[in-house]
Amino acid sequence: MIVLDFWLQVLFLAILLDIIIGEPPVFLHPVIWMGNLIKFFVSRAPKRHRKAYGLFMAAFCAGTALLAAMAITSFGEGPINLIIAAFFLKPTFSIRMLTVSALRIRKDLEDGNIEKVRSDLKTFVGRDTSKLTESQSASAVIESLAESFVDGILAPLFYFLLFGLPGSLVYRMINTLDSMVGYRKEPYKDLGYASAKLDDIANWAPARLSLLFIFMASIFFGKPRETIRTCISDHGKTASPNSGWSMSAVAGALGVKLEKVGFHVLGEKYGEPQSFHISRAAGVVGFSSFLVIAGIFLIGKVPIIF
Repeated sequence: MIVLDFWLQVLFLAILLDIIIGEPPVFLHPVIWMGNLIKFFVSRAPKRHRKAYGLFMAAFCAGTALLAAMAITSFGEGPINLIIAAFFLKPTFSIRMLTVSALRIRKDLEDGNIEKVRSDLKTFVGRDTSKLTESQSASAVIESLAESFVDGILAPLFYFLLFGLPGSLVYRMINTLDSMVGYRKEPYKDLGYASAKLDDIANWAPARLSLLFIFMASIFFGKPRETIRTCISDHGKTASPNSGWSMSAVAGALGVKLEKVGFHVLGEKYGEPQSFHISRAAGVVGFSSFLVIAGIFLIGKVPIIF
């Protein structure tokens, strides 16, 4: 009989919750709570010394996530504690919502509902979607799938493996800070500077590890040689120091050009993506996620160092 380490049991239960239930209700969603804490600080941001205030905000929010996680881990390893820990781990990653949302947009594209696609993409990508063509919409979805594989799946599980629940929750807080205030334009240029830099640091290793998992997935779902070649040649073409790794790897795996008009073109030698490429991208990301999870279970233990 195989007996799993307690924290692997937590991960297993969290994965089941993700697959069967998906995201918890808004009022019970820990990431929403994180967002509310960030909004509290943003609403009280001063007009001067905004970089220093932003650093304090990021440190306080990350520290709050750390203390909450440490409190949860201190409860012990009973059945109730297993459920509580899984409840807080689950929102740090999202496999079901990511793939289901992408496949829903694929269906709308195939049905010719381009206006609905443009509207839905507003919550999917950080770009003007009002004039996107079908191929540009497909590109946006595939880019989002690839980028979200890192910050929505690989990174939180990477830090869970290293540091347990505290690692996942602190990472999710940092990533939420970046998504809310980590912009290079006002009013967040200075306020979100520390959050953006923390997110860059936190994603540095997971972004580069993503090539390994996408390459292995491409053996079954794509073009492994092109995965490596395109990632090596194009990963530095994005504004972010990290997002280009997974996006260019997926571009190579699928053999498609991914373009954010006016910003970057990945896999320029390939043809434009079509709606069916979204399903293929979901397959690559889904299998890559399976490999990440399988790797953690093969290691067999999640160290808790706090």
